[in-house]
Amino acid sequence: MTGYLRFFLAYLVLLSHTGFRVHGMNPGVFAVVIFYILAGHVVTHLLLDIFWKRGKSTLLFYLDRILRIYPLYFYVSLITLIFLAVTSFGGPKFSLLNIANNFLVIPLNYYMFIQDNLIILTSTKPPWWLIPPAWSLGAELQVYILLPLLIKIRKLGLFLLFGSFIVYSLANLNVVHSDYYGYRLIVGTLFIFMIGSFLQKIANKKITSLEFFSLFFIYIICVAWFIYFVVVKHTYGAYTRETLLGIILGTPVVYWAIINKKNLPFNRFLGSLSYGVFLSHFLSIWLLEYIGISPNNLYYLLLITIIVILISVIGVFLIEKPIEKIRFNL
Repeated sequence: MTGYLRFFLAYLVLLSHTGFRVHGMNPGVFAVVIFYILAGHVVTHLLLDIFWKRGKSTLLFYLDRILRIYPLYFYVSLITLIFLAVTSFGGPKFSLLNIANNFLVIPLNYYMFIQDNLIILTSTKPPWWLIPPAWSLGAELQVYILLPLLIKIRKLGLFLLFGSFIVYSLANLNVVHSDYYGYRLIVGTLFIFMIGSFLQKIANKKITSLEFFSLFFIYIICVAWFIYFVVVKHTYGAYTRETLLGIILGTPVVYWAIINKKNLPFNRFLGSLSYGVFLSHFLSIWLLEYIGISPNNLYYLLLITIIVILISVIGVFLIEKPIEKIRFNL
């Protein structure tokens, strides 16, 4: 079921960047939060059920994640670079440092501090790097590095779970920057990834009572927060509504997807496509803008969908499939 869920979430991110809103809320933020939960589940599943269970090292897990994230990312980045070089769309400025930071991915998570060293499209509003939503991949990659340690050292994991939730809470009370610390940087979002990790542990029956209580406690606080601050008081930070809804709805949905073992048709294929859709939709938007096709109509959305599916299908068969064989051989 997770393949269908991933594709739906990737398409919500696409829709959000075409200006689609639901009661003033950004569905892309909601989707990214659920992607965070899914990432925590995937890491924990890979480590506990595959790599560590079979006596394989954590270094092989890191190699698996590199092979999962970077090849398709490089593919879409190269296509984007070619498009920008040929068309000069967005007044591109190519420098070794900026391109290197784009290809490393992790620096993109800190765009708010090092924007000048990331920007490629200089004349768009706002100026952009090669793959705008890739800042969230930067957050994921950092969590991939951290989670093996936090799964092994449970007390440290619980300490950082609550520490991250405190930062998230301060952000949504506008004590610190609500967008950066409540949605983008791992200091305020690590606990969301760990929700996914704990959900996988519940499914595996490998969760401790303290971890289960901590997950239950944070979930109840999020529900109470949404009811009191959002519904009643109408007091919230930049993306408080979307991130809380992502946690409240995403937690049971992801758990249901984890335990639902039905082998639905196209589940794996849609899961593979979802990453390409996530990576390539900005390129599609820029391409249509370059050739002068106006947004805000179904024809525009249909064209974007066709372009991202085409790019994604090519990526799956030319890049993902060969790389997948290497990953499975690990």
